[in-house]
Amino acid sequence: MIWLDFGLFVFLSGLFFYVFAFSHLRTLHKVYLIFHSFMMLWPLSQFALKTTDRPEFQSFYASVSILSISFQSAAWLIFTFLLTGQSYLITRMRILFIIAPALIIAALVLGPMQSVTQPFVNPSARLMYSPILWLLSLQLLVVCAFSISLMYRVLRAGASPRHRKLIVMALKGLVLLVLFILSDFLVNVAWDNGLPDVPGITSVGLAIAGSYFVFAIQRQGVFDIVQVAQHNVIQSMSAGVMVLDEYNVVVESNKMLKGYHAARIGDKFDMAAFLKRVEVKPGESFEFLRKYGKRKPGQIQLEFKLKEDNQVRYIQMNVSPVVTSRKTMIGRVVTFQDISEIRSLVEQKHRQNETLQIRNRELIIIQDELYRANQMLEQLAITDSLTGCYNRRFLMQQLEHEMLTNARYKVPFAIFLFDIDWFKSINDTFGHLMGDEVIKGTAAAVRNCLRRSDLLARYGGEEFTVYLPHTASEQAVKLAEKVKAAVERNYFASSSDGSPVRITISMGVLTVDPDRMMNIQEPKAYLQELFAQADAALYEAKRSGRNCIVSRKHA
Repeated sequence: MIWLDFGLFVFLSGLFFYVFAFSHLRTLHKVYLIFHSFMMLWPLSQFALKTTDRPEFQSFYASVSILSISFQSAAWLIFTFLLTGQSYLITRMRILFIIAPALIIAALVLGPMQSVTQPFVNPSARLMYSPILWLLSLQLLVVCAFSISLMYRVLRAGASPRHRKLIVMALKGLVLLVLFILSDFLVNVAWDNGLPDVPGITSVGLAIAGSYFVFAIQRQGVFDIVQVAQHNVIQSMSAGVMVLDEYNVVVESNKMLKGYHAARIGDKFDMAAFLKRVEVKPGESFEFLRKYGKRKPGQIQLEFKLKEDNQVRYIQMNVSPVVTSRKTMIGRVVTFQDISEIRSLVEQKHRQNETLQIRNRELIIIQDELYRANQMLEQLAITDSLTGCYNRRFLMQQLEHEMLTNARYKVPFAIFLFDIDWFKSINDTFGHLMGDEVIKGTAAAVRNCLRRSDLLARYGGEEFTVYLPHTASEQAVKLAEKVKAAVERNYFASSSDGSPVRITISMGVLTVDPDRMMNIQEPKAYLQELFAQADAALYEAKRSGRNCIVSRKHA
């Protein structure tokens, strides 16, 4: 039986190196491997103990056996904290408190009191065990009780299915190991007088428990590279990440989450309670929770304000469902991203855009004012300020173009040239203000008689001209009579006694027949010729006694 412990040590070593060689390690993995390495020390030290007769070596190997069990229990307790998702409870002071019993036992078995290991060396001295056995037993009892209580509490709190499987795996392995250690204690210690010694019970228990752990690790994929990669990716993200299971229990988070929410692995996350602690736009919180509560939700997003230490941060929260191939939701991934800088840039951009819009509106207003001013200037440039009719310069510019068009398309037209009879005596009798009123009133009366296509202009002083396109001789004479009659009906109140002042006009009418219209080479010269003939007709009307019309055809 001497080689049993050594064979079991080799077996456990093989399992250890298998796990170490073919697994990518996280903190959980490292702690388990430390626990596994202490499991290996027990059979090795038991084997070495039985291969030597030298008391000092036997005492040392017995000390190693005791310490392997003691440190194994401490490593198991730390492993339990990690496995149950309560790694946040592991601080330096707690780690020191957990390994304190092992350190005390180490001080006893390796110090001046090495005699306490004699009961582990000499089977005949088992009835004279020193208190070290009971101290070790007390440590094992406390660790087992605390571990089982911790795992049971997590299971009762509603762990995710995968998390539950891992905890049940660890619980079964622990129970299996405790049963073998308890059997060894009962057979070889408590009932030592009634039963023969059965060596290797604890070593066999360690081997069986180790085999079970390795089998469960491989089956559950605890050390799976994909999970390790996912964990590393999550930890390297700049956003706060929190992974929830289907019961809203936190199963994974990264270090950046602390800047947004103090959730820890194993906590249950209440979204409604969380939103009450932050500032959300009215109505958005209700709509977000409605979408969040759906059993088959899509990706949802929410922006909120987070106030900390008199500082306001803008946070964007994204919630994405984790679904199976059958579209069944098994959890959620919640990310928190600080968008304060982006929002500041956007608001700055908006302010710049608003400033540009204000300036653009101002420019548009200025452009409108300039346009209206230009229109006014243009109107002033082409109209007579007293009567509102076109001025002579504009008339001549327009007629130059009209003459060319009329000559090309053989369009008949007529020109009226008239002035107010005895206007000088009106100025001398009633004054220049009355004269201005007479000029304005006469222009208004004439304008009311004309067509939209006709063009009325003040030719100079009390003299006016009318251009009538598409007008034959007979039609021109009728329009001239209509104009003359309208002016004759018009009267003005004198400024002295209010008596009515009536006026008349003398008019020369010139009509142009398209059949006799020749090609016009010089429009200005042609216009001078036309107005000379119209002026001659006007003077003939004056010589004929005024208040009459003289009509001529262009020769």
